[in-house]
Amino acid sequence: MKKKTQGAFMMADGLAATMVIALGVNLFFICEQQLQHQYQVSQQKLAVIRLGKEVSDLYAIKKEQVSLSRKGLVANATAQKVSVYYKDNCLWQVTR
Repeated sequence: MKKKTQGAFMMADGLAATMVIALGVNLFFICEQQLQHQYQVSQQKLAVIRLGKEVSDLYAIKKEQVSLSRKGLVANATAQKVSVYYKDNCLWQVTR
């Protein structure tokens, strides 16, 4: 009888260990997915800011209203502001 209970405890230990490993693997993939999302968001922000910088540099050279577009982003620079839009949504704006 003692051997049967020992086997049951070993089986329960193995099941608990398997569940802990499965939980760890799931958390790893969730964190990896979140990091990918954060990377994509940061790349988009970087593209927006770079386009804004480029259009503001062009305004500084030409001294007149300038507009640039790239990959669906539209950037405008005037004497009062620099703004970057995506599908009529303002993503970034700097005013004087």
